Amino acid sequence: MILDVFAVSLVLSLIFRRRIFHLHQTDIRFVYLFPLPFVLQFLPIENRVLMMVISYSLLLFLLAFNWNIPGFKFIVMGSILNFVAILLNGGRMPVYGPLAAAMGLRASIKHALLEKFEPILLIGDIIPAYTPWGRKFLISVGDVLVYIGLMVFMLTKPKGSSLERAL
Repeated sequence: MILDVFAVSLVLSLIFRRRIFHLHQTDIRFVYLFPLPFVLQFLPIENRVLMMVISYSLLLFLLAFNWNIPGFKFIVMGSILNFVAILLNGGRMPVYGPLAAAMGLRASIKHALLEKFEPILLIGDIIPAYTPWGRKFLISVGDVLVYIGLMVFMLTKPKGSSLERAL
């Protein structure tokens, strides 16, 4: 779903005439390390809890260094909620099984289907999301916050942009 949010953010950036390729003009610290926590999550390591603790600790460490960048506060809050859900569920994001089945979705290596509604699902993947191009997902409250943060970041005119300097 994150790629879909990137696509929508790019389209909105074009519509609202924002500079969409501005990473070189932002002050994102350690930007080159951001893929690492996500790569770690897909490694075939048996101890999922340990892997997720390492992955999310690194991600939150990187996000903390960028706290003042527009949108990053939402990303931090959403990431913390997702981390808590995963940590409390044995290293996998809890997904409401009957809803996933009704939508025709299957769990991945990062997900655990729960057949009965349990309190942990309040911060798990229980929100149906559909894209205009036919993709469907179950997302969490944490995901919503991350996506809002990403959109805020993408739609915010970068500090010191060439347009700003010309005026």
